[in-house]
Amino acid sequence: MKRLLLSISFAAVLLVLAACGGEEESAEGAEESGEVRTVEVAVSSSSRPLSYVGDDGELTGYEPELLRAIDEKLEGYEFNMEGASDSAGEIGLDTGQYDMLAQGLILSPEREESYLVPDESNGPSLMKIFATGDQEGEIESLDDLQGKNVVPVTPTGGVFNLLNGYNEEHPDNQIEFDTSDGGIPTSDRLQEVNDGVYDALVHPSNLGQQEIIEEAGLDIHVTEPVEINPTYFLIHDSEENTELRDKVSEALAELKEEGTVSELSNEFYGEDILQYEE
Repeated sequence: MKRLLLSISFAAVLLVLAACGGEEESAEGAEESGEVRTVEVAVSSSSRPLSYVGDDGELTGYEPELLRAIDEKLEGYEFNMEGASDSAGEIGLDTGQYDMLAQGLILSPEREESYLVPDESNGPSLMKIFATGDQEGEIESLDDLQGKNVVPVTPTGGVFNLLNGYNEEHPDNQIEFDTSDGGIPTSDRLQEVNDGVYDALVHPSNLGQQEIIEEAGLDIHVTEPVEINPTYFLIHDSEENTELRDKVSEALAELKEEGTVSELSNEFYGEDILQYEE
């Protein structure tokens, strides 16, 4: 019986090795034969100017146009972008429904552990505080948020890590905040601040807040950046996506060098955000 079990185990190992070898040969073969692999990419559809649906019904904005520029550089790949909410995009990335997620994402230890991350960022995100208008001069930095009613933050995002990090470094000036599951539009959060439901929203400033404030006539005070973080495209962790991660990173570096990233930044943000990148 023991000999039989050993034989079965040895055969199973051979099958696994054969399968792995088959995948590699398949990938190499596909590249040699000119076959194109479709990469499913989830992007936000309502975060103007980062990523939104244009008047023609097509996804556009800083990240979709940057993804198209990357796609043009990658032989053997074709990006298929789909609009998704923050939570749906991250769940889809976990399950493999999406190969890549682009939502102005700041790294966290959990994200670094769960996904493949290109070495090259897709640009910096400027973290600012959006406070009620009557608190101009009173709320200008994280130091001023003690005792304030802060809008809840998602438990895996960059704002959560920023506030937690601040509290660890400032035990005598703690910022109290709750967490939420996300999915609440930025426009709704800004309206809540305007209405006095909350005193302040700590948020990346690349999601069209200024346009929302101006269009809705909100009385919101916006601070200077309280932190600058690089943002990244996150990639589903699988063997076949390792090469995709490396190629995306190489393409991003080339696009920065060629000036394409700066051009897109000026087009959608009105300034070259790469000036803030270290």
